[in-house]
Amino acid sequence: MGVRLEPRVLLAVADEMAALAGEREAESGVAVMAAHAALEAFVNETGAREIGGFKSRARFLPKWHDVCERVLERQLESAPDLERLHAIRDALAGHEGEPERLNRRSTSPPPALPERLNADAALWAVDTARQVITEFHRLAGRPVPDWVSSRT
Repeated sequence: MGVRLEPRVLLAVADEMAALAGEREAESGVAVMAAHAALEAFVNETGAREIGGFKSRARFLPKWHDVCERVLERQLESAPDLERLHAIRDALAGHEGEPERLNRRSTSPPPALPERLNADAALWAVDTARQVITEFHRLAGRPVPDWVSSRT
């Protein structure tokens, strides 16, 4: 199966990197990547538990869309922030082109990317990951795990 880090571990790494981003700007990108990885690990874990035949190797946003529709029967209010975090992660990874959307038929403008990454962007990414996971649990009628709200 390979190496797999839990969402709580990845979110803790994102916290650590965001805390360092004020001193060393390069950590901003690592914080964004770790926050995104925490969300991907969360959606893969949740999808595998909740949906028979869930495809963890599918693209990130379609997986989120599918899990939300099947488990919650709706999308998250924080969906625009989720799209923006994904677009920033894609830009960091070198993806060029229009950002991917949760709803491909959306007529709203694509997510805006920051001019440059800094500590504020890193903190925003970590807070967004927390917000998305928290909202999912609340809409599913489940308690929010302690690790979601704790900071390192």
